[in-house]
Amino acid sequence: MKKEEKFLPPKRKQPVWRVVAPIFKIFYKKPEIVYLGKKLEEPCIMVANHAAKRGPMVYELYMPIFNAKWGAGEMLGNYKSRFTYLRDIFYIKKRGFGKFRATIKAGFEALFNLYLYKGMKFLGTYPDARLMKTISNSVEVLKDGTSILIFPENSNEGYKDIPTEFFPGFVMLAESYYRKTKTDLPIYPCYYSVKHNVIVYGEPCYVQDLVKQGLDRYQIAEEFRKKVVALYTDYILTDEYKNLSK
Repeated sequence: MKKEEKFLPPKRKQPVWRVVAPIFKIFYKKPEIVYLGKKLEEPCIMVANHAAKRGPMVYELYMPIFNAKWGAGEMLGNYKSRFTYLRDIFYIKKRGFGKFRATIKAGFEALFNLYLYKGMKFLGTYPDARLMKTISNSVEVLKDGTSILIFPENSNEGYKDIPTEFFPGFVMLAESYYRKTKTDLPIYPCYYSVKHNVIVYGEPCYVQDLVKQGLDRYQIAEEFRKKVVALYTDYILTDEYKNLSK
């Protein structure tokens, strides 16, 4: 049996990504960044909308703090795993592409997406018991001082401007970190609007405060969903973020 490699948190020195990132910045314009509270405390957990394919790359290129991210574990597998996920889940199920178009795009992108995922410091997640390993690794990442960005929205019916459900994996992570360190990490709601090209970071909230109110994991996840949506409806759609950024 092959011995499992010891997990190591991502290194801050990334010479290859440092060369590649400026190339992507040509195609991804820098968004306006607005803070409703103080600037982000490190380490922290951030929960954000996915904004279809564009969101993770924009966050990676322009987020003001070093971070790792949660993403589909299939995208860190072999070529077949990446191709199948891209074709059947990402493009057909979530984006609504036809099979021919999805096959062409998935076949091409699966050739190099593994390297992008590693460069963007993705930690693989799964909808089964393997999530506990992701949480354990993520605790080590946080203990190393690196923040974690999570896209918790249920995107089974596609990516929406207003997410309708958040999965509670990030709540489980905050709880696990608290059990091991007795530190209640700040969790920041974030929203990236492709149309307005703006990212709004909300004020931090804390899971243990919500636990004391009697909320369970799913209720806590719903509270954060509402906070992320409010950044869009109350600030971005109303152009209120323009006043805050002055």
